[in-house]
Amino acid sequence: MISRIDKLPAVLTSYGYRSEYVRELEGMIPTVREHHPDWPIVVGRGPVSGLEMPTLEVEFPSGNCHWSLPVPLNLEENREASERDWAKIALMKPWWIAEVWHNLKKLTQSPRNRLIWLDADSRLNGPLDIELDPDAEIVAGPWWAGQDWLPEEHICGGFLFFQGRSGGIVETIISQWSQQCISYIQNLPPPHLVGRARLRDDDQKVLTDLLKRNASSHLLWLKLDFEKYCGVPDDDTGFPPEKSLIDQWMMNEKMRLPQHRDLNWPPPEEARRRHIKDSV
Repeated sequence: MISRIDKLPAVLTSYGYRSEYVRELEGMIPTVREHHPDWPIVVGRGPVSGLEMPTLEVEFPSGNCHWSLPVPLNLEENREASERDWAKIALMKPWWIAEVWHNLKKLTQSPRNRLIWLDADSRLNGPLDIELDPDAEIVAGPWWAGQDWLPEEHICGGFLFFQGRSGGIVETIISQWSQQCISYIQNLPPPHLVGRARLRDDDQKVLTDLLKRNASSHLLWLKLDFEKYCGVPDDDTGFPPEKSLIDQWMMNEKMRLPQHRDLNWPPPEEARRRHIKDSV
């Protein structure tokens, strides 16, 4: 039996690490609640000061707690290392997803775990409408099919959906993804190599490789339309495509390099919300 994702119990999660991303998170959450009012939301805000390891305050529907990354980030916060710092924070995502996954039984009564990740700079334009088998082991996400400037095909991490049972193949993939990306945080190359290393070893590439490695298992791997589920702003208009169900406002354009930190980007929330209202 096939069901739409918005008709199923699920948990949505995200985090903001650094004040700019925390602000983005506060803009994303209302768009989720507007279209999925029954879904529990688990979010993290960090860093929490005064603790030895990089720590986020975790907000569950039932209350708050703290989670600490098992390795130090050793952020350098200088002009040479800024892109490497950004890459380390991005590599936290699989660890966060794994932690939330293992807490799902506290939040839903479903026999299947269902977890949706949205980047903090995402905005929903309507209910998520993916159709799926509610009993299958599934990983879904928008698919980058390749262009001349970035030819390698891969899953895109701004929106991800995971469904599976405890101890199943999806849980195994999430655990392996988390462990591998934590190891990359500890062994990220010097600043002059980080750009090439990111194309090789970023969290999207790691997840894509794990999915390919498990292609012969009972895993369903859904490649979603890029423009609909990863609506990045057009270079000319500054807005995502009208067909996008999920707008991705590309905060990495501002945050990856120190010389871009003063960019007037992304647009104010009101302008983005007007775009949402005009496009639905």
